[in-house]
Amino acid sequence: MTKGETYNSRVDQILGAPPVLKGLDAKKFIQKPFPQSAAPMPIPKKFRMPDIPKYNGTTDPNEHITSYNCGIKGNYLNDNDIESVLLKQFGETLSTGAMIWYHNLPPNSINSFSMLADAFVKGNAGAIKVATRKSDIFKIRQRNDEMLREFVSRFQMRRMELPLVSDDWVVQAFMLGLNERSSITSRQLNQNVIEYPAAMWSDVHNRYQSKIRVEDDQLGVPSGLVHHNRLAAKPSRDIDKESRSNKERY
Repeated sequence: MTKGETYNSRVDQILGAPPVLKGLDAKKFIQKPFPQSAAPMPIPKKFRMPDIPKYNGTTDPNEHITSYNCGIKGNYLNDNDIESVLLKQFGETLSTGAMIWYHNLPPNSINSFSMLADAFVKGNAGAIKVATRKSDIFKIRQRNDEMLREFVSRFQMRRMELPLVSDDWVVQAFMLGLNERSSITSRQLNQNVIEYPAAMWSDVHNRYQSKIRVEDDQLGVPSGLVHHNRLAAKPSRDIDKESRSNKERY
């Protein structure tokens, strides 16, 4: 026992004395989860760390393992170097909760990268369920009898029930879910986004807001009935003029 440890133990025995704050365990800074025998080769000088996103515990761990593995092997390493590099560099690809998980692995508890990958996937299994739930946003589809404003409202509510989904996923899911047979407005919105691609959900939503002024969606009735009512309210001369105009247009 060191002098510092002896002093701390004596202070802890004093009645009413505040507990001594524990300092950082310096050993943790040099301990590795794998023994030297599992990664005997040094990192080659020609090695360059692959540019892959750091894993933070919120996405599928299997995808991270695959990306990391491919990135390491893309360095054209010798076969004897790959295992050592995989083990030694893996911690650098982690952040936040995943980094803490790696830091807390018992010393010398990992004997191979396959063992580390297995422990990593099991330790982050909850993220797989989250990733699966996120993909559910692509299952939201506009029904044939559903007006655009109804679909947008349902899409928004379903989106809020899911874990946080990136904007690009939301835009893709919404566009795939649009049913052009449902209304003129849905078809026009789909064509508009195809012609002028949007990366943000707010952009798509703003375009939707501008489209709800189209008569069939604004009144919430089939477009054919809207057209019939609009014609019935016009004098016959206006109807004839519109019919001639439509013929000339086409």
